[in-house]
Amino acid sequence: MLSPVDALKTLRDEMVMNRRKLVDQQDSIQNVQAEIEAIDRAIADEEAISRDIGSKAT
Repeated sequence: MLSPVDALKTLRDEMVMNRRKLVDQQDSIQNVQAEIEAIDRAIADEEAISRDIGSKAT
Protein backbone atom coordinates (compact mmCIF):
# COMPACT_ATOMS: atom_id res chain seq x y z
CA MET A 1 0.00 0.00 0.00
CA LEU A 2 1.25 3.45 -0.88
CA SER A 3 1.87 6.05 1.75
CA PRO A 4 -0.31 9.16 1.43
CA VAL A 5 2.68 11.12 0.09
CA ASP A 6 3.50 8.44 -2.48
CA ALA A 7 -0.16 8.27 -3.54
CA LEU A 8 -0.23 12.03 -4.03
CA LYS A 9 3.01 11.94 -6.01
CA THR A 10 1.63 9.18 -8.21
CA LEU A 11 -1.57 11.15 -8.77
CA ARG A 12 0.47 14.24 -9.63
CA ASP A 13 2.58 12.30 -12.14
CA GLU A 14 -0.57 10.94 -13.79
CA MET A 15 -2.06 14.42 -14.02
CA VAL A 16 1.14 15.78 -15.58
CA MET A 17 1.07 13.01 -18.18
CA ASN A 18 -2.60 13.69 -18.94
CA ARG A 19 -1.84 17.39 -19.34
CA ARG A 20 0.97 16.57 -21.77
CA LYS A 21 -1.39 14.38 -23.80
CA LEU A 22 -3.94 17.19 -23.95
CA VAL A 23 -1.28 19.65 -25.11
CA ASP A 24 -0.15 17.20 -27.80
CA GLN A 25 -3.74 16.79 -28.97
CA GLN A 26 -4.21 20.54 -29.02
CA ASP A 27 -1.07 20.92 -31.15
CA SER A 28 -2.42 18.29 -33.53
CA ILE A 29 -5.73 20.10 -33.78
CA GLN A 30 -3.94 23.36 -34.53
CA ASN A 31 -1.88 21.65 -37.22
CA VAL A 32 -5.01 20.21 -38.82
CA GLN A 33 -6.69 23.61 -38.67
CA ALA A 34 -3.69 25.20 -40.41
CA GLU A 35 -3.83 22.53 -43.11
CA ILE A 36 -7.56 23.10 -43.63
CA GLU A 37 -6.99 26.83 -43.97
CA ALA A 38 -4.21 26.23 -46.51
CA ILE A 39 -6.53 24.01 -48.54
CA ASP A 40 -9.25 26.66 -48.37
CA ARG A 41 -6.79 29.23 -49.76
CA ALA A 42 -5.75 26.83 -52.53
CA ILE A 43 -9.40 26.25 -53.47
CA ALA A 44 -10.04 29.99 -53.60
CA ASP A 45 -6.94 30.47 -55.76
CA GLU A 46 -7.99 27.72 -58.16
CA GLU A 47 -11.51 29.12 -58.41
CA ALA A 48 -10.11 32.59 -59.15
CA ILE A 49 -7.83 31.18 -61.85
CA SER A 50 -10.76 29.29 -63.41
CA ARG A 51 -12.88 32.46 -63.44
CA ASP A 52 -10.03 34.42 -65.03
CA ILE A 53 -9.55 31.80 -67.73
CA GLY A 54 -13.30 31.63 -68.34
CA SER A 55 -13.65 35.38 -68.68
CA LYS A 56 -10.72 35.58 -71.10
CA ALA A 57 -12.18 32.82 -73.27
CA THR A 58 -15.37 34.73 -73.99
